[in-house]
Amino acid sequence: MREIPHKKTNRVEKINALIQMLLGVIILPYTKDQGTIITISKVNTSKDLRWAKIWITVVDEEKDKKVLKTLQNNLFDIQGELNRLMEVKIIPRISFHLDTTSRYADHISQLFHEIEKEDQGRKNTKTDAE
Repeated sequence: MREIPHKKTNRVEKINALIQMLLGVIILPYTKDQGTIITISKVNTSKDLRWAKIWITVVDEEKDKKVLKTLQNNLFDIQGELNRLMEVKIIPRISFHLDTTSRYADHISQLFHEIEKEDQGRKNTKTDAE
């Protein structure tokens, strides 16, 4: 018997995009008084659509834990609003996490620049000695 090829669907990606869009609006009232810019950088939904990790980026590094705590304290209300707005059969349970990849990348870039300056300084002192 011949197997029917399955059509590739981007269901999880579509759900991720929908959650990201909706949460951008939903979390605004909870975070507008924080005095910083908050973005939802990534949404990772499990394949069975039961769980979704929401990765947020906070511009002001000093306020990131406060923002995360605010979102976690209001998780029940945020989840409820998401449940009302999503028109799908299975709605993932959300959890918020800090996305620090951009800060880490900046840190690594800064380290490379420092190493480059040290190398330039060594080359300059070496040529001066000759």
